[in-house]
Amino acid sequence: MKLSAQQRIIPSGLLPYPFAVQIVVTLALLGAPLSAMGQGLAPWRLATLAALCGLCLLAVTFVPARRLPLWGQILYLLGQVGLTALAQALAPTPLLAYVYLALVLQAITLFRPWLWIPFAVAVYAVWSGVLLAVTANVVEWLQSNLALAFPITCAIIAAIFYLRQQRRSEQVQQVLQQVQQRYDTLTSGLREFQQRVMLEERHRLAQTIVEDVQVALSRTEQSVTAALSQAQSNMSRLQLAVSQTRDAAAHAVDRLRGAVATLRQGEVAAPAPGARLAAVAASEETLIARMPGIVLTWVMPAVFLGLMLGLAALEQPLGVELLAPLLGCSGLLALAYVCTQYTRRPWLIQAGLLGQTFAVLVLVLLTHTLAPILGLLLVLWQLAVRLPLQQIVLQLGAILAGLAWLAIQWRPEVLSYEALLIGVVTAVAVGGPLLMARRQLERRKQAEWRLALLSAEIEQQTEEVRTLAVAAERSRLAREVHDDLGSRLVLLNLQLQLAEDLAEADAEAALEQLRESREQLRLAWRSVLAVADAELPLRGAELRRALSELAAPGLAPPTVALTIEGELDELPDPVACTVFRAVQEGLTNARKHSHATLVDARVVVRGGYVTVTVTNDGLAGAGPAGERRGATGSFGLVGLRERAEVLNGGMEAGPLPHGGWRLRVVLPTEDS
Repeated sequence: MKLSAQQRIIPSGLLPYPFAVQIVVTLALLGAPLSAMGQGLAPWRLATLAALCGLCLLAVTFVPARRLPLWGQILYLLGQVGLTALAQALAPTPLLAYVYLALVLQAITLFRPWLWIPFAVAVYAVWSGVLLAVTANVVEWLQSNLALAFPITCAIIAAIFYLRQQRRSEQVQQVLQQVQQRYDTLTSGLREFQQRVMLEERHRLAQTIVEDVQVALSRTEQSVTAALSQAQSNMSRLQLAVSQTRDAAAHAVDRLRGAVATLRQGEVAAPAPGARLAAVAASEETLIARMPGIVLTWVMPAVFLGLMLGLAALEQPLGVELLAPLLGCSGLLALAYVCTQYTRRPWLIQAGLLGQTFAVLVLVLLTHTLAPILGLLLVLWQLAVRLPLQQIVLQLGAILAGLAWLAIQWRPEVLSYEALLIGVVTAVAVGGPLLMARRQLERRKQAEWRLALLSAEIEQQTEEVRTLAVAAERSRLAREVHDDLGSRLVLLNLQLQLAEDLAEADAEAALEQLRESREQLRLAWRSVLAVADAELPLRGAELRRALSELAAPGLAPPTVALTIEGELDELPDPVACTVFRAVQEGLTNARKHSHATLVDARVVVRGGYVTVTVTNDGLAGAGPAGERRGATGSFGLVGLRERAEVLNGGMEAGPLPHGGWRLRVVLPTEDS
């Protein structure tokens, strides 16, 4: 499941601002000089206004503001505020208020709320102060404030929702790319992962199943050795000793069968494909969360109606005969808005929006002012948030038809070129971010869905590989134990039975069978060692580190001095494993038996051979008991000798003339 080129978003660092913010800022800067053309300003003022707006536009388009440090961003925006204030003082036009809005949108994009809110207040103070200085009329200043309060508020809220969705979408896309890389890595490394799981399972099984079988073999070996000793001292007790040995061998066979049964019965089935994928559920998140949605449902119409009535009262006195229908129509507008918010049926939503549009047009006709026309922003807000694109186009067509009818029926001169341009910028500033926020939300839901699918698929594939690897390793070990070790134990049991039958008739033949049984035990022991070797393969490249960890100083004596001469990296894996086991066995014997205070471990690779020498300063004769007793049950050195012989090498161990104990293993470095 790989991402297509269309599914990967453009990194935010390549654009000065998010797309919707960039569009609003650009449109405001382009519209300001255009709106001033019909005001009869001097050419030099128009040229200066166009130059200042063009300079701001170049800065917004090409300056990577989001890469600047915080102080650089503040200075960058303050410079734009200064240029805009100069343009407002030279050529005051209502659309310059939206240039200030563009500055606030940039601040929202760049800063945290604790910084952009004071910045927005400061921008409003600059705009309001320059406006008051230019108009020198408090009533006109108040009208401008009331006329811009509602659309500016709607635009800022829409931008906040858009930027929130933009940031979350980018975060999800980044996580999705990381998971995609993890998925690709898993796909390419399934073989290594499977081998690692198999090694972990080998190690775990070797600590339980193999050790259990080894204990049973050791007891059987002890019984055979004891039987031989008793037979040599008292032939009359030979039959009893052989019988006891057969019991020990039978016990070993039972343990072997139990181990094989445990391995076979412990196999687990792989999880069914798609089981986890079916559990992935789609997100039900909406553009506006529940609590903010409830607040906006009641606050937005209340704010609009309050500002509209205040603005209408400033433009003309409201008599009693006008106030009653005005309040009644305003109440119907608010009721239709609230009811539309709480319905989910598409046709009821469309009917509610048409009713709100009609109420706004009636308010315009009642007041004979353009102030109520701002109520169309409520309709536009709901269009952008709740309806699909096709229905948005139909509703906008109805709104435009209503505006055309209004222009024909009532004072066409009021709907001037400047008012039309302001209306377009306002609609884009409010509707554009909301539509883009919806698109970001849909893309983020798709990205989250793909992320959930990828995560579930990674988990499922990991579980499948782990399960199959564990099952394969358990089956491998069960086969090896059953086929090799099982056959040897069966042969051993037959030989012991024959020895028991010959005990009375031919004691020498019975002894010979016991000796052959002991040899079979040695071969069985070698088989177990082979299984244990497979459990922890040690590569030559890992040997130096493993030896260093083995010789690390401990809390109790002895002190270990490790010396390594020559290159260990190129040693074959079986040789590296045996070298590690030799050093391990020498250190274990020194700690358990010799009471040594110093151990000298030397590993030398020279002339096609690797020599391992482990010497301790323990008491003479206090070396490992297993070597003193030969093969009386302690198989540490016996197993090490067998490892060396399998590799065409040799081992010697024993006390030194001047005291202490030495273990020496010599192995050829070529694969045998």
